[in-house]
Amino acid sequence: MASRLDWLRTCKLTQLETIARATGINSSGTKPILTSHLQDELSKSHINNLPTSTSVQGKQQQQQQHQQQPLRKDEYRIFSIDMGIRNLAYCQLVLPSTWLQPLPHHIRPLPPIPVTPTLLHWSRIHVSKPTDPQPLINTTEPLPRECFSPSTFAPRAHSFLATHILPHNPTHILIERQRFRSMGGSAVQEWTLRVNMFEAMLYAILQAYSADGKWAGEVAPVMPGKVVKYWLDDDETGVEVKEKEKGKRTTSTSSNEKSKARKMVLVRDMVQDGWGVQLQGQAKETGNLVIGKREDKKAKAKGKGLGKFDDLADCLLQGLAWMKWEENKRLVWEKGLDALKEFDRTIR
Repeated sequence: MASRLDWLRTCKLTQLETIARATGINSSGTKPILTSHLQDELSKSHINNLPTSTSVQGKQQQQQQHQQQPLRKDEYRIFSIDMGIRNLAYCQLVLPSTWLQPLPHHIRPLPPIPVTPTLLHWSRIHVSKPTDPQPLINTTEPLPRECFSPSTFAPRAHSFLATHILPHNPTHILIERQRFRSMGGSAVQEWTLRVNMFEAMLYAILQAYSADGKWAGEVAPVMPGKVVKYWLDDDETGVEVKEKEKGKRTTSTSSNEKSKARKMVLVRDMVQDGWGVQLQGQAKETGNLVIGKREDKKAKAKGKGLGKFDDLADCLLQGLAWMKWEENKRLVWEKGLDALKEFDRTIR
């Protein structure tokens, strides 16, 4: 299988970096290291086959416990999660089985017509709300308003997956990969550790479900930096951003804030103009809020306003970028160096 990608050794470093960026693969390292890394990663695919049904017993238990929808083999159900504690955002994207075929051992043409994903769910939740199940360890001491102990977070992590994700029988779950340090700082923030702990619990719970035959999907970590690099050019994080609903131009004080503003504008345009994704069901309600977002002080004071929706934008862009990476991997696998001509970000 690796021989199919031997042509990578003849590429220039800039070409290798372009391929890596278009496929969501780490682009750092020297030319020999990057070539070897691309050969390893491009030989893999998260879309080899749609998950088949689990054992009859496991499937029955799963449907009884979570009242899941019947497992359909004619579509991909992809959940994208933007990690957080007070602002965890997630969305469900659906694609037909004709989106990508299993990795072939011979050249097979891609579907001639691009497939637009359908966005069915698009929401965010407050994980640390005290209304969640009680912690595993009984104690007579009163709990603080927000408790971040593992015994408190464990049932909340399970409740989140069992209530919002697993009932929809996802074929793929994308989880934003967290870092221990932020903005290159030497200190490890306590809040970062809390999010990392919750992230690890999600992986552990999903692994347990998979090992017990209760779920047959796949989990894929996604680095947020790669998502930003895919959607935004290097100079786009340092330009003025036009707030369309206000008709003003604002300049952010940091590249991080500029990136957030650019992504929110991008998603608002995507939803308003109807390109790149089709909104249905609950996602339409969220989309209407994104399109009609205004700085309504009265609504914001009552807690009814949408507020900043950068987390909602992040989870959607993460899911769409991952889909495009998988498409580009297939292009590279099937067309070789000619694939560079087709890396046009057709979903943008």
